[in-house]
Amino acid sequence: MQLLTKIWRSFVSMFGSLFVRKKIDVLAEEALNSPSKMITKRFFKNKLAVVGIFGFVIIFIFSFGLSLFLPSNFYYTNTVLRNLPPNLSYLSVPDQLIRDGVKSIEPGSAYTVGLSNQGDLYFWGSDNRGISQFPANIKNVDIEILSAGSQHIAAIGENGETFLWGYNHQGQSEIPSRLTSTFAADPIVRLYAGLDRTFAITEDNFIYVWGTGTNPLVGGSMIASPYSFMLGGVRQKPIKLVSNGSNAIVLLENNMIRLFGEQNQVLLNIPEELTSGAKEVVDIAITQYNAFAVTSDGQVHAWGDTSFGLIGDSIPIQGRTNVKAIQSGFEHILVLLNDGKVIAWGDNQQNQTNVPSSASNTVQIFAGGYYNYALQEDGSVVAWGLRGFLFGSDEQGRDFFTQVVHGGQITLTVGAVAVIISLIIGITVGLVSGFFGGWIDNMLMRFTEIVSSFPFLPFAITLSSLLIGQEISEINRMLMIMVILGILSWTGLARLIRGLILSERERDYVLASRALGIKNKNIIVRHILPSVMTIVIVNATLGYAGSLLTEAGLSFLGFGVQKPNPSWGNILTAAQKIEVIQLYWWRWVIPGILIIWAALSVNLIGDAMRDAIDPRNAER
Repeated sequence: MQLLTKIWRSFVSMFGSLFVRKKIDVLAEEALNSPSKMITKRFFKNKLAVVGIFGFVIIFIFSFGLSLFLPSNFYYTNTVLRNLPPNLSYLSVPDQLIRDGVKSIEPGSAYTVGLSNQGDLYFWGSDNRGISQFPANIKNVDIEILSAGSQHIAAIGENGETFLWGYNHQGQSEIPSRLTSTFAADPIVRLYAGLDRTFAITEDNFIYVWGTGTNPLVGGSMIASPYSFMLGGVRQKPIKLVSNGSNAIVLLENNMIRLFGEQNQVLLNIPEELTSGAKEVVDIAITQYNAFAVTSDGQVHAWGDTSFGLIGDSIPIQGRTNVKAIQSGFEHILVLLNDGKVIAWGDNQQNQTNVPSSASNTVQIFAGGYYNYALQEDGSVVAWGLRGFLFGSDEQGRDFFTQVVHGGQITLTVGAVAVIISLIIGITVGLVSGFFGGWIDNMLMRFTEIVSSFPFLPFAITLSSLLIGQEISEINRMLMIMVILGILSWTGLARLIRGLILSERERDYVLASRALGIKNKNIIVRHILPSVMTIVIVNATLGYAGSLLTEAGLSFLGFGVQKPNPSWGNILTAAQKIEVIQLYWWRWVIPGILIIWAALSVNLIGDAMRDAIDPRNAER
């Protein structure tokens, strides 16, 4: 028994000290740590605080970090690309099409349709007009000829069957009833889908047009169809037709070209050698204001408007000779050289002219819209141009992802500056009023009550509307909105600071500072202000979330940041139509989620900081 007692005492003496020391270490740590360290530890123990910080860091990087790599032209518009849903598959050529062998690739405005050597159709890109819904009677037909317009498709089967489908707002996706009997007597042999028109070439070498500007009841520039081109009393056979929004150029069997349509004076100046037969034309292309032809000697001939960077000296030297074929997009040109190389020039906002190095053994090129495809000798396809839109596009055809990123930068900045202004005014008024008291306190508090008596939102809207009518820059207008938000939201903080100072100024350390002869401004700034700074920080975080929502609300109502400068609020303004809510969900769901995300993250940080400063608040 004595032996067991000795062993127990030895165990206690050896290991009991560890438990005592651990308890002493914890108490010593609390005694040695400063209040700020203890607050920090309690703050990071709160899981919601970590979630809030993580969420706000993501939003901050999203808005300020990505904006450095996403330059945006807020004045850019493109009606062809407007209101497209999120999609990054515009260049995703189906593997099955490549395995079956590519016969033709026809790009549209935001989609591409491909034709295999087996006569099967493949679709990729954005299906915002139901274009991918092929006609039911086309499934068992081998397609021979395929053409894609901006928003509709035309095809001809192996037995001469004609198919038209897609957007039909101008009647371009169906054969007019007035031409049904004509085509029964003179069948269609080729179909070309233009921007909002359709062109048909018949066995008798007539060209018919329907769609935009071709309705005799409305009037238009192409109602004079059918067109035909005579030479020596013989009607010439059209080999290829290309068109823009107003005109069409036809390559005839005799290797000459003709133009018809609105008779654009710029495009009328066709080089005589191309219309007289002095040069044999083998390929043609057209953009909105320029036209191109490749002759049998490999030369590129260009004419039209010189202000769009497509003709004259803008043509690369290596793309002027030794040319085999030419294709055009909306604002760029693509040529294939006899040695298999590909050259592109023109507008490059969608990377249309950045030809990949892998397109070096090309046998055929396809271009249209903002897309390029190069068929290689081994049957593979190299694609480049517009990949799509991660967040879709807005009502002006701009990348919505870029708009949201830059809009977040403006919204977060406006909210931050407004909070800083509010803090400066609120802390100053609260410190002075609480420390000095007397008539100064009475005057400042009455002024605070006057400011707080104004209804915030109507007053802010009134001031903002007055600024909108002034001839000031957008930057100055945004600065004034920040000031408005700041000078109208400091009253609550001033009252809070005053109440804290009324108790702090009676503390021993303040009385000791006065006894030592320290100046009042030093007592306020160096002694009293640090003691209430934690409360100020909490109020600032919560106030920042409120400023974000207020800016978004003002911009939504049209009294905040003005277009074309984006903010999350005015982005939502453009999305308040019932059509947008029903059809274009990304234009209101995405900015709405980001606003909630930012405000919630800041609120979580503020609440966690309040609990860390006053642990009893969390217990309550």
